[in-house]
Amino acid sequence: MKYKSIYGASVIALVTSFSVNAMDKSWWESPYIGVDAEVRRMDFKGGFGDNILQHHSPQSNIYAGLKFNDYVGIEAGYEATTTRTRTATLTTCDFAAGTPIPVGMSPIIFKSKLKIKGPHVDLVGFYTIDQRYPLQVLGAIGVSFVKGTVERRTLQAAGVTMSMNRTLSENRALLRLTAGLEYMFGEHLGARGTIGWVNTGKMVIYANDNVQSIYVPEIKPKDSTIYGLGILWRF
Repeated sequence: MKYKSIYGASVIALVTSFSVNAMDKSWWESPYIGVDAEVRRMDFKGGFGDNILQHHSPQSNIYAGLKFNDYVGIEAGYEATTTRTRTATLTTCDFAAGTPIPVGMSPIIFKSKLKIKGPHVDLVGFYTIDQRYPLQVLGAIGVSFVKGTVERRTLQAAGVTMSMNRTLSENRALLRLTAGLEYMFGEHLGARGTIGWVNTGKMVIYANDNVQSIYVPEIKPKDSTIYGLGILWRF
């Protein structure tokens, strides 16, 4: 897929650059790895997921980076949410993933789950607030290669038990911005707190399961806000 090719090329360029210059440490300060525990807040447009999906998802972020100097670095990582499930009852005049609920199927019960995952590449800037303390402000701009997957199961319609599944998904390269604070406890171990924004409002997670229907279900997220706290290790 196109977004995987872009990410692969970015990682290869980073690895190649590091390999070529590995014998000359004058151009870089320190490589590092880290892991964050995060919470993603992602709302949805009315009738396109807001009433059938969870809006908060815990997630993890693992990353590796390289500081070229005390001010600039580059990171590559991977984020993935836990799979959140929500059961919702809708009636006539409601919309489920952009699809109106007909009178003959009201009330209808859906059980839906959402998964967001994918790699990211970021250019990171660092600023030391006070040279006496090992605390830096960080800001990053990058690309998040997001895969969104939704599974919507119809449990009951007009009092009749049933089991009808729809699968929706989309891959998209999206703008990603991050700000935060980084504190080093010593030469190697540090902690980081961040708040991020991802332009998931550009996504349309659509049905691609080849099920024939009058309407094609669509999930339309709004932009995501991501809160993170984690540890890192500098080599």
